[in-house]
Formats: sequence, structure tokens, C-alpha cells
Amino acid sequence: MTYGESKKITLALIEEYAPNMQTYTEDEDIARRLPFLYDSAYKELAQIKKILATKIYSEIADENKEDKYTSYSLPADLYQIKNIFVQDSNNKQINADYYLLNNKIFINDNTPGNTVLEYYKYPQDITEETEDDFYLELDTDAQAFLPYKVADDILKVDPSADYTAFATEYQRKLQLLDTRRIIPSVTLKEPDIDI
Repeated sequence: MTYGESKKITLALIEEYAPNMQTYTEDEDIARRLPFLYDSAYKELAQIKKILATKIYSEIADENKEDKYTSYSLPADLYQIKNIFVQDSNNKQINADYYLLNNKIFINDNTPGNTVLEYYKYPQDITEETEDDFYLELDTDAQAFLPYKVADDILKVDPSADYTAFATEYQRKLQLLDTRRIIPSVTLKEPDIDI
């Protein structure tokens, strides 16, 4: 879903959607606040349903075969590290020889393959300059919750509005959110029985 599509849903929820307006609403106050409210809610959801990313550090051929560690910058959008491993020439995962210090990763040059950093990332900022065609980085299920959180935040400051319905619906949906990345599976094998 794009940022523009999500804004339309939010504005429709609070009965402020005006399809013929460039900002999708006639309320200038809401149009001005919308990017900031989206940014806050977007980042909150990204901490709950994390955005997975990868960075590959290419192998450096070391002729000396001495343990030498080369430093690389960690991604600027790094939120949490999930896994670090080496993928060898046969696409097999092996343990990586590395250490972390400040915002750097130091990788042993004798590592036989590319070092892969799997990490959870901060989402891109939503600002006043964010275009409507910007694709939200959240998973589809989390994207569906975003308009409810933003609608709740918009109406909180309106004394005449009952925003609690949106807050309640957002919390209900949040409790149903499945944050697992991998669902465990089991393969059962029937034992060989001699009768």
C-alpha cells in the first residue's frame, strides 16, 4: 500500500475524505498534521512488526592468511541485528568470524565467502515532502492498522470527537497481529514396526 492510499483510508475513517482535493481533505489543520502523525504511528508499528533487511559484505581475498579484520559501517537504518553469517561459494551458511564495535562491524579477511547481515531496520521517515506514491515498508497486515492509529491520533485533540472507537479498534487489531517471521513446522515419520 502506498502512503497516499493509507491517507485516503484514514481520512475516510474520520469522515474527512475529499477525493477532489490535492491533500484529500478540506481541513487544512488535518492536512498539515497528517505527515507527522503518520511518521510517529509508522515508526511505532515498525517496532512491533519489524522490517527485515539484509546487507552483504563481499569477501576480501587475503593472500597472507593472517587474521586481519577489516572494518565496515553498519547500515544507518539498523534497529536490531537478527543474524550474521557467511554464505560460501556453494550457498551454504557457515559461522562468521566478526566482532562489533560502536557502529562498525569488523570481519576477518580469511572468511571464505560473503558475510550477510540480517537486521531489522528503522523505516524511512515520513515528512511533509513524502510523496503519495511512497510504498510503506511495513508488512501488509501491519499496514492495515496504520490508518486506525493515525485516525485515533487526529481525533484525540478534538474535544467534540469520540476517538476511543479508533483507539479500541487499533488495540484490538494489534492483539491479533502475528509478529512471527517463521512458523515452526514438524515432520512426523511413522516408525518402522515389525509384526
